[in-house]
Amino acid sequence: QIVAASPAHADETAIKAMAQGGHALLMRHARISGHAKAMVLDPSGNCANEENLSEEGRAQAQRLRAMLDKAGVKFDAVLTSPFCRAKETAQLAFGKATVDTDLTALEIGTPAQGQARTQAVTGQLARHAGKGNIALVTHRPNIDALTMELAEEGEVVVARIQPSGALDVVGRIKP
Repeated sequence: QIVAASPAHADETAIKAMAQGGHALLMRHARISGHAKAMVLDPSGNCANEENLSEEGRAQAQRLRAMLDKAGVKFDAVLTSPFCRAKETAQLAFGKATVDTDLTALEIGTPAQGQARTQAVTGQLARHAGKGNIALVTHRPNIDALTMELAEEGEVVVARIQPSGALDVVGRIKP
């Protein structure tokens, strides 16, 4: 079943901010199939062993891409979690992505490992401050740790990047 691609709901402030550059777009992977699989990252890359995007999830990512293209928003970098659902979301929404293991779901590994990954992402954001836009496709706990915002599947949090790598949320885009 193909779901009709209705427009994404965009916070106009978020879109205008991204058009100026210097912002991070943090996207939670789009809607998944809903099959009850454990949070598993298959190191072999076999997506059949992971929770994958549903048709609605694919449509969410495509709606975001259409909206960003229409607004003329560009990205210097698109980074994604190594999970198949995040990689597919990034490919559909941005047409490109580089896997960054620091965007792995925070519930994978120990709390100290998760904290180290969050610090690494913050450092990467700091190096990107004052430049163009960067998109991160990741998971709810990761977005929460960086912004104190809970994102639904396919939802985007847009934030201005401080020189320290800290983020000031300016708006949201809902699928």
